[in-house]
Amino acid sequence: MHPSTSLSAVLSIAALLSATIATACATPGAPADAGDKARSLRVDRNELVNTGGWKLASVTGAQAEALRAPGVAFEVSFTGKDVHANGGCNDLRGTYTVSGKRMAFEIAIATRMSCSDDRNRADQAFSELMNRSFKAELLEPLPYRLRLTSDDGQVLVFEQLPIRI
Repeated sequence: MHPSTSLSAVLSIAALLSATIATACATPGAPADAGDKARSLRVDRNELVNTGGWKLASVTGAQAEALRAPGVAFEVSFTGKDVHANGGCNDLRGTYTVSGKRMAFEIAIATRMSCSDDRNRADQAFSELMNRSFKAELLEPLPYRLRLTSDDGQVLVFEQLPIRI
């Protein structure tokens, strides 16, 4: 065999292996857009708890406008089986469960602070929106993003906050 022929064969095999590995490592259901580097991971309770919390970065769907009020920035934190949210005006507390690719919330307690009507409406809308089950995904690269998609198409994306020391 001629030396240039064997080099050509080796390079062809290397290119084929690279393409095969890249295809095998692709996340099923992930966008094919090369510009979108996000990769979806299974939600793990440890990933939710071992952070500085999660800040609501975006929301789409029917209740998106109700969550927008001046000075409102919702944050959620997880401990054990408990969830705590704040940002509008009141503290919201409840429980959450993770099962496979689903995450369910039950917001059971809310403080009753005296706040502006728009902040109270945002709190109420957030509490109602969170009291349900979602398809849950952790998105990479770091910082992680937690994407929650409700059965009626509402999408909440929370961005991981650094641990506060």
